[in-house]
Amino acid sequence: MTSDLSTPAVPDGGADSGGVLDGNAAAGEFAGLLASDPTTVTVRCGSCGATQAFGQLPAYLGGPGTVLRCRECEAMVARVARTPRGTWLDISGSSSWLFPRTPGPV
Repeated sequence: MTSDLSTPAVPDGGADSGGVLDGNAAAGEFAGLLASDPTTVTVRCGSCGATQAFGQLPAYLGGPGTVLRCRECEAMVARVARTPRGTWLDISGSSSWLFPRTPGPV
């Protein structure tokens, strides 16, 4: 897996990314992989333990993939990259993702 994601994502936004956006800008990339709307998810950083809403995570687009970083320590929390082999999802930088309970029959 590391061969397709070996280029490190740097938090400078890159020339093609247009700067840092919030996690809402990355929601489309992640929504195609998850069974729910990622903007409703709460993510815990695996590095510093900070808990933050997906939509509050700084998002870096336009590089070798879409990268989300922790607001507190800037560690990589998650990334998704589309390659000729398929779509890679790396959430190793997070310790947990809380998906809210959806309303349904009781």
